[in-house]
Amino acid sequence: MASLTAPGIGSGLDINSLVTQLLEAESAAPVARLNTRETNLQVQLTGYGLLNSSLSGLQSSLTALQNPATFQGRTVSSSDSSVVTVTANGEITEADYDIDITNLAESHKLATDPTLVAAQFTEVTDELGTGTLTFKFGTDPDQNPGFVQNPDRATETVEITDGSLTGVRDAINDADIGVTASIIYDGSYYRLAITSDTTGEENGIQITVDDADEADNDTSGLSLLSFNGTSTNIEQTDAAVDAAFTVNGIAITSASNTITDAIESATLNLQSAGTANVGVTLDRASVGNAVTAFVNSYNSFIDTLNTQTDFNPDTGEAGALNGDAITRGIASTVRRLIGNPVGEVGDTLTILAEIGITTDSTNGRLEYDNTVFNQQLTDNFDRFVSLFSAYGVPSESGVSFVSSTDNTTVGDYAVNITTAASRGDLVGSAAANLNIVADTNDSLDFTIDGVDATITLAAGVYTAAELASEVQAQINNTDAFSNAGISVRVTEAAGVLSITSQSYGSDSSVAITGGNGETDLVGAAATSTDGVDVAGTIGGVAATGAGQLLTGTGDASGLVLEITGNTLGARGTVDFNRGYADRLGSYLDSVLQSNGLLDSTTDSIQSQIDSVAADRLTLADRLDSLETRLRAQFTALDVLISSLQSTSSFLTSQLDSLPEITVRGSN
Repeated sequence: MASLTAPGIGSGLDINSLVTQLLEAESAAPVARLNTRETNLQVQLTGYGLLNSSLSGLQSSLTALQNPATFQGRTVSSSDSSVVTVTANGEITEADYDIDITNLAESHKLATDPTLVAAQFTEVTDELGTGTLTFKFGTDPDQNPGFVQNPDRATETVEITDGSLTGVRDAINDADIGVTASIIYDGSYYRLAITSDTTGEENGIQITVDDADEADNDTSGLSLLSFNGTSTNIEQTDAAVDAAFTVNGIAITSASNTITDAIESATLNLQSAGTANVGVTLDRASVGNAVTAFVNSYNSFIDTLNTQTDFNPDTGEAGALNGDAITRGIASTVRRLIGNPVGEVGDTLTILAEIGITTDSTNGRLEYDNTVFNQQLTDNFDRFVSLFSAYGVPSESGVSFVSSTDNTTVGDYAVNITTAASRGDLVGSAAANLNIVADTNDSLDFTIDGVDATITLAAGVYTAAELASEVQAQINNTDAFSNAGISVRVTEAAGVLSITSQSYGSDSSVAITGGNGETDLVGAAATSTDGVDVAGTIGGVAATGAGQLLTGTGDASGLVLEITGNTLGARGTVDFNRGYADRLGSYLDSVLQSNGLLDSTTDSIQSQIDSVAADRLTLADRLDSLETRLRAQFTALDVLISSLQSTSSFLTSQLDSLPEITVRGSN
C-alpha cells in the first residue's frame, strides 16, 4: 500500500506556501512581459482594423467617380407629362425642345363586317370557315400594287382547322405572329376583331385567304377575313397611323409613340396630341453627390489616421499606430496621389483646388467650397470626367474613347487609320425570280457571321422590293440569328438582291450554302465578300483591330477606340489621363486586396498574437517542471529535517536517561 504523505508534517515547514511563492516570483516577470506584448499587439491589430475600414470606405466612394458614365448623365423634364414624357439614355446636348404632337401612332384594327350576311354571327360558336390565313405587314395593305411590305416583319401563315369564331380567334393568338384576335359583341352580332400588336403605317395588316371552300375572295367562309388588293371583306375599324409631331418646328413621323432618335440619346414617349417643352440639363447633382461622398470618405480616413497615429506629449499617450512605418507609407502615398496634378500644366481642371477642394494644412482634411465647385460644374462640366476617371478625350469626331486598362500609359496619342472597318455582304449575280413557289424555290441555307440557319419564304408573286423585304424579314426573325444578335439589310438594284450583315469586321460575313431557292434568288455566281477590321496606329505604334474597335499597344496598351466612318489617314489625337479617382482607386485596390499590404500585415500581427499563446504554454510547462523539482527538493529537506529531529529527540532521550553522577568532595 502506498504511504500517505503531507509535505511539511515531519519538519513543520509550510512547503506548499514556499513552492507557491517561489513559482509566483519565477513567473511574474515573464507573464507581465507576455501580457504587455499581447495587449500591444491587440491594440495594433485594432488600429489596423480601423485603418482598413476607413480605406475601404474611401475605396467605395471612388466607384462612381471612376466610371465615365457618371459624368455623362443628363436630367430631362417635360412641361406637360400628359402630352409627352422623356428619359435620358446618355450624353444629350443641354437644350430646350418644343414638342408639338398632331396625332399619336395607332395600330391597324380590323373586324368582321356584319353588313355581309355571312358575317352576322349570333353565337361565338357560329362557323366562320377553315383554310389558311397569310399575314403580311406593311404600308397600304389593301392596295395592289401600292402595298409595301415592312422589311423587318416576316410573312406569317396560320392554319385554321376549327372554323368557329372561337376556333379562329384561338388559332390566330396561338400562332403568336404579332396580331391579337378577339371577339366583340356590338349589341346585335358577334364580330371577330384583329389588331396589330405594333403601331404605325408600316405595320398595317394584309390578309390573304386560302379558303377550304376553294373560293378565296367571295363573301362567305374564311374569305370574310380577306384584306388585300384583291378583296377587302373584313372591315377596317382603325387605320394604321404614324405618329406626327414636330421638334423645334421640324416635322417628324414615327411608327411608334416611343421615339428614340428624334433627340440624340433621349427617348420621347408621346402621350396625347398637344404641345409641351422638354428641357435637357447636365446632371450636376449626381456628380456633386459623388464628389461629396469622396470628400467625406477621405476626411473620415484622415480622422482615423490622425487618431491612430496621434501622440500627446503632456500625457505620453500614443495612438495604436504611432510611429508605424506601414501606416506612414500608406498615408504618404494617398496624400501624394491627391496632391499631384492630373494632365499637363495649363490644361483646364488639373488639380482639385480648381474645383474648390483644398487641403487644410493643420489636420489634412479636405475642405469643400460649394460656390467654386458649382461654378466649375457649370463652366467646365465636360472636363470633370478626365479629372477623376481614366479617360481619353478625342480631338475629332468619328473617334470615340471606349475603355482602357491598368497598362495604359498617360499620354497624348495620335490616331492614324489605314483601313476602315467594313461589313460582310453577298451580291447576287442575276435578277431574282419573283415567283416564289412552296417547296420549289422558297428555302435558303445561310451562314451569317458564323451562324447557320435556314429560312423559308412565303409563296407568292413579289415585286423586287417586296422580295427584298421578305428575305430581310425572314432572316432577322430567325431565332438562330436574332438570339445571336445578328441582323442583315437586304436591298435590290434592277432586281438583283444584296444582303449585308449589320456587324463590322473580319467576323462579318454572308454566304448562301444551299437551299432550293439559291439559284432563283441570287443567281449561280453570287459574290460573297467578308468584312474587314479597322487597321491603323495609335501613338505611332500598330494597333489591333476588331470590327470598328482599335486597341493600342506599347504605351497605349489597352486603350480601346471606336473608329466610325471611312476616312483614312490622320484622325486627330486622343489625350488620355488618369484622374484622381482612378489612380487612387488602383492604389487602394493593391493595398486592400487579399494578400495585399494590409492583409499581410494584420496576418503577421495575428501570428505574433498566436505566438504569445504558445509562449504561455511553454512558460506553463517550465513552471510545472520547476514545481516538480522544488517539491522534490523540499520533500527531501523535509525528510532530512524530520530525520535530524528524530535523532535529536533520541539523543536527548538518551542523555536524559543517563544516571546522575555525583562527585563527592573529600573532607
